[in-house]
Amino acid sequence: MPDIKNIPGVNIMLLGDSGSGKTHAIRTLLEAGLEVFVLFTEPGMETLSDTPPDRLHWHYVPPASPDFASMIDSAKKINTLDFKTLSNLGDIDKRKCTEFIDVLVCLSNFKCDRTGQEYGAVDDWKSDRVLVLDSLSGLNISAMNLVAGTKPIKSQGDWQVAVDNLERLIIKLCVDTECHFVLTAHLERETDEVTGGITLVSATLGRKLGPKLPRFFSDVIHVKRIVDKFTWSTMTPNLATKNRYLPIKSDLPPSFVPIIKKWKDGQKP
Repeated sequence: MPDIKNIPGVNIMLLGDSGSGKTHAIRTLLEAGLEVFVLFTEPGMETLSDTPPDRLHWHYVPPASPDFASMIDSAKKINTLDFKTLSNLGDIDKRKCTEFIDVLVCLSNFKCDRTGQEYGAVDDWKSDRVLVLDSLSGLNISAMNLVAGTKPIKSQGDWQVAVDNLERLIIKLCVDTECHFVLTAHLERETDEVTGGITLVSATLGRKLGPKLPRFFSDVIHVKRIVDKFTWSTMTPNLATKNRYLPIKSDLPPSFVPIIKKWKDGQKP
């Protein structure tokens, strides 16, 4: 029987609105027998604060937060400059917006905020570990801040560079790592200008990247909450879900355990 640790893990995207249980579901990765590493790009650690720190590790990269002096200076520019002049501004506080770089530094040597221990680069990990990036929304902000700082009007070039950096990072985490990878993302509703229909996609930079992301993942799951009931779905209308390890169903339990079990069963001779 092969050593499962040396076989690449699964790539999973969880898509859902705020409060639908994306972060809470991370704890089920522990039930699946994995060592869990969560890179937070927005607050949410308290949801997992009761988990054992020797099995669930996290690192938080907060979004850039300019001081009030910088915000006042920016507000004065917006108040006094015309649109064309604002558009031609190079950047505002760009060098202070290092959170995307901080994300890369963490991935090159994951340091746990809970214990202070370092665990090396994620592309050296095996499939007894899982990396969770929670969430794409925070990563979107950091990718744009890296390029444009806090300037009020982003150019087309700013958008292109930010999208390229973001896509490159997600591809690397999906195809150049052996550990399991989970990406959480919020949903965005887009209206078809021709038909008027609504399409659900991951909330990310621009309109082109969201529909492209599912191809890099084995399972794309819709995370839902109806009142106090939390479920997963792989058959939501108008949403490009995928199911390699889960059945096609709309009322699945919100757990990674069946996915990891089926993945492990698939490695047996």
